[in-house]
Amino acid sequence: MMFIQGSRQAVIAAVVGVAVTLTAFFYLRYTENENAHEALEAEAYSLQRDIRQSLVSHLFVAELLAREWERSEISLSSRRDSDADIVTLYYPNVQNVVWLDATQKIQFLYPKNQKNELLGTPFSDSPLGAQLGQSQNNRHAMMGPAGNLGRLSSDIAIFVRVQRSDTPGFIGFVISLQSMFNNVIRTNISEGFQVSISNGTGVLYEFAGDPSLKDEWTHKRRLQLVGNSWELAVWPTAEHMSDLRGSVSTAVLLAGLFITAALTFVLYILGQSRFKAQQLADANIELYSEIDERERVEKQMAYLAEHDALTGLINRNALKRILGEWLEKSDAKNNSALLFIDLDRFKEVNDALGHTVGDELLRRVARRINKLAPNSSQLARVGGDEFLLAIECTENRQQVVALAERLLQALDAHFFVDVYELFISASIGITFAEDADFNAEYFIRNADTALYQAKEQGRNTYKIYDKAIHKDLTKKLELVKRLRHAVNKQQLTVYYQPKVELSSRRITGFEALVRWVDEDGSIIPPDQFIPLAEDTGLIIPISEYVMRESFLQLKQWHELGFTELSIAINISGKQLHLPDFADDVIEKVNEAKVPPSKVELELTEQVFIENIQSHTRFMHSVREYGMSLAIDDFGVGYSSLSYLKNFPVTSLKIDRSFVKDLPENEDDATITQTIISLARNLNIQLVAEGIETEEQVEFLLHRECATGQGFLFSKPVPAQQVTQLLQQYNGLIPIQIA
Repeated sequence: MMFIQGSRQAVIAAVVGVAVTLTAFFYLRYTENENAHEALEAEAYSLQRDIRQSLVSHLFVAELLAREWERSEISLSSRRDSDADIVTLYYPNVQNVVWLDATQKIQFLYPKNQKNELLGTPFSDSPLGAQLGQSQNNRHAMMGPAGNLGRLSSDIAIFVRVQRSDTPGFIGFVISLQSMFNNVIRTNISEGFQVSISNGTGVLYEFAGDPSLKDEWTHKRRLQLVGNSWELAVWPTAEHMSDLRGSVSTAVLLAGLFITAALTFVLYILGQSRFKAQQLADANIELYSEIDERERVEKQMAYLAEHDALTGLINRNALKRILGEWLEKSDAKNNSALLFIDLDRFKEVNDALGHTVGDELLRRVARRINKLAPNSSQLARVGGDEFLLAIECTENRQQVVALAERLLQALDAHFFVDVYELFISASIGITFAEDADFNAEYFIRNADTALYQAKEQGRNTYKIYDKAIHKDLTKKLELVKRLRHAVNKQQLTVYYQPKVELSSRRITGFEALVRWVDEDGSIIPPDQFIPLAEDTGLIIPISEYVMRESFLQLKQWHELGFTELSIAINISGKQLHLPDFADDVIEKVNEAKVPPSKVELELTEQVFIENIQSHTRFMHSVREYGMSLAIDDFGVGYSSLSYLKNFPVTSLKIDRSFVKDLPENEDDATITQTIISLARNLNIQLVAEGIETEEQVEFLLHRECATGQGFLFSKPVPAQQVTQLLQQYNGLIPIQIA
């Protein structure tokens, strides 16, 4: 009874949903079948028309030749060979050209080396002979079985009376129906259709490989011409039948049943919830009074002022007050500690599963932290996915570090929320009161700073605050300022690392790499300033500078005669968000007057994974213009084979991490072999990065990886040194270049 009371709407929704879904399915399936019949009828009509046109063209030529012979003043014996040669040349289905005299005896047969024994004998074994005898006033073509003139029983003959005073008779064509049907049908039949042609005696021709649908889906048409009749039958293959029908009806059926099930489930849950809620309200309505309600509201307001409504934990304001009280009585023996806990990848959970699941996950995280928290501690939620765990008294710092490790381990385990099994991790910043001069504001700030460092180190870790952290931040800010100054004063330069054909050691192209030469002449490593450039947006002017300089340099090398060289440019993901970026790249290529086919743009796997529409448009635009697209550092990111299918990738660069331990490391060898096989099967070019030994070259060559780059051949070097190398060794790598 309780089930019925709480689930009536769910039952109605299920019945109505199934009925509507089935109705829509059968209607759509009927429509799909009708469309398939129409396609079959159209194909049968088209083939009937094409065959008829072919036959009519042969009839027309026969009549035209007969009239020409009647008007010709040249004797037939003088022109028969040349005319017959022309007919068989332009009408390959004509096996023989025949001349019958007035008594229907075979006087001429072309080609002359076929059936010579028939010369002087009468045309026989065909009802067409009687028709010829009664055709004194018939000037049109007559068609029928070829009789003794045919090679096969299906061959036909076309005769036209020629009324000449000197040599009256009949000009005739012997036509192979098998050949004509085969030529017409194979030329004109659509993919996925099958056909057979028959007469009263049996099947004359069949173009089919799948008879499974012949009985059910055959469409027939009658082909009649000059007293002759054939039946044309057309039916689809099973695979093409699926294409003709489509999958809309099946999709509608599945979607309808799914939506019905989901709606029924939701209505059932809501119905049960409403029913139970009503029962609870009825049972408790007499327990409350106006005074109790006012007291409850007042207490709730006081509680919410210093508590988080979602988790029930204290908030930042309450924790700051508590820290102030602790620090006023704190001393060197009772040193307080603060752990700033931030959940990694929590935003992904919210975006993918919604805030309801995210909120429940936060509650469970809070409960898990509380289980590990010491007795003399306070846990607060201070942000969306941020928690502060304050410990009043700690015996030593190692005790706090051990607690942080236990927290990381606990939060790295799975969470079950509703039907979902979720995995997250956390980053923790640790600080102590003495490092904050026993000031609550500084205390929280230092914990936040340590947390920032923990996230920079790769997340799912902890970092203890020390003064060196502030020094690092200050150093980073100074480096950003110097980098901005270097970009404005054009202190950056472009180095080039050769890409080498491994078998011949011929240089096929270069990868352009930016280098920062400081005012004192020292080179600042790219791993120090490239991440900063990405974070600050300076990567955009840097990349534009590299692109412009590289194109101009490639043009100079081409002018020196090295026209086969190509250039590879690294593209930042931030550039792809720029409007008209593809047009800007194409414009720079045109300005430098370099062939687009010699330009390769290298993108990271993250760009392909994001799959933003602007990224997709850019890739297709540059590929249509003729430039190549490469995936840089393939295999070290979140590799997905789908983008190899969906995007116009032309090249993969095997990351140096897989190459450096070749051939000794079996895992790297297996991974490298897999990447090479994948690229070869997809017809994608390969470049191996980080080659440092001849053994690695041999390994790659043996597995058909033809191109590579690395310190074995050359480090990245300035353009002037590259030019000297090209001119001195004619584009070959003689030895390792320092």
